[in-house]
Amino acid sequence: MPKLKAFSERLAALQLAVAGLAVLAILLTISADVFLRAAFDAPFSSTIEIVSFYYMVPVAFLPIAALESGDGHIRTDLVYMFFSRSGRIAADLVSGLLTIGIYGLLSWVTFKQAIVSTKSGELAMGVALLPIWPVRWVLPLTFATGTVIALLLMVQRLTKGR
Repeated sequence: MPKLKAFSERLAALQLAVAGLAVLAILLTISADVFLRAAFDAPFSSTIEIVSFYYMVPVAFLPIAALESGDGHIRTDLVYMFFSRSGRIAADLVSGLLTIGIYGLLSWVTFKQAIVSTKSGELAMGVALLPIWPVRWVLPLTFATGTVIALLLMVQRLTKGR
């Protein structure tokens, strides 16, 4: 279990780093577009499509695993702190199972969609045809990582103090 936790935390950190690189790519792509438009009256074509389909998806979704790993999601401890020990264990179990179930469902649904998109060679129509099927794999990877981390966190919470 500790090796799996260390691996999932490294994967979450890698996903966060890739999201940071996507932010940098947005900056560079838009800056190049503005520069080319101002200097040569020749804007970079497909900027909106590239930023929207290739960069924004990783920026929005890849940090989810790092949030889950760092227990950084919103918590409502106001009522929780008044629960008895068994009430806290029950609340941790229910919230953990719900989180795992939702991440698992999202993993499965987005995995099926990624397969369909890959088989069809999904394209975005804009100034030029842009293949977008590769970015469809970001979501199943993110949600699968979140599922594993949520499972590990739930086990850690439930076994804490035993």
